[in-house]
Amino acid sequence: MDIRARVREWLLDDLGHAPFQIETSSDPLCEAEIRAKSEGILAGRPFIGVLFEECQGLLALDRPGLVEIQWEKEDGDAIHTGDLLAVVRGHARIILKTERTALNLLSYISEIATNTAATVSRVGAFPETFRGVLDTRKGRPGLMYFEKYGVRVGGGVNHRLGMFDGDLIKDNDIKAAGSITAAIDARWERYMVDAQIEVQSLGELDEVMADGRVHMILLDNMDTETLRTAVGRARERGAASRTGKPYILEASGIKDGNLADIAATGVDYISTSAMVRSAPPLDFNMKITRML
Repeated sequence: MDIRARVREWLLDDLGHAPFQIETSSDPLCEAEIRAKSEGILAGRPFIGVLFEECQGLLALDRPGLVEIQWEKEDGDAIHTGDLLAVVRGHARIILKTERTALNLLSYISEIATNTAATVSRVGAFPETFRGVLDTRKGRPGLMYFEKYGVRVGGGVNHRLGMFDGDLIKDNDIKAAGSITAAIDARWERYMVDAQIEVQSLGELDEVMADGRVHMILLDNMDTETLRTAVGRARERGAASRTGKPYILEASGIKDGNLADIAATGVDYISTSAMVRSAPPLDFNMKITRML
């Protein structure tokens, strides 16, 4: 994804698509501080500098020095109300025109990181067999890359960015193909790459394992007792018979279940959209502290 092109779109949404350009030589230099107004986990630093650079490129008729950002906190750091996060130095109008878009993005990614950290903590000490909490593709169009960055900062694991970098055979694919075997055939003949398949019952799990080609299995909307039975059956077989690859099991469709109990069933992963879609608000502000 072209991050610079994406942030330019956001800036132009705010500035208008024919922004009024300025001679920065006549614009005063200033220093501003970004501070936290909430408690949480900071995330999004790499994108904020890009925003200021792109805004300057859109507005400046001349070639001023780039806006400088001196960060006082790292991505992944815990932050508290009033904490100084960064000092920004540059031309006043560039800083002021970028302010809201930059704070919006920093807030959004930090919200996701904060919520992810809280979600992962609900698992407690990971069982020896557990590999982590995965995100999903349930997010905001155009924001997936930034959302997944926030998940990583918060301690979660990215599942896939989109259909292009991971193949998942879902219930609708199975219905459209006519059967589990037919749905696997369609993927196998076309791509010959690893795919994951969604099953919603122990019977469907048995059918996938009998086929022997797919080793990554998503156990969807199963209670803990059913998950434990599914894990037992898969571990007894050990690996997909036609590829020899060990089964990787993911519990999905998790709503209000106890994540620690689900991890204890022996699944390799738990996936949930809640890390992104249920993130509570987090607020920051930016104030000019002195003219230079």
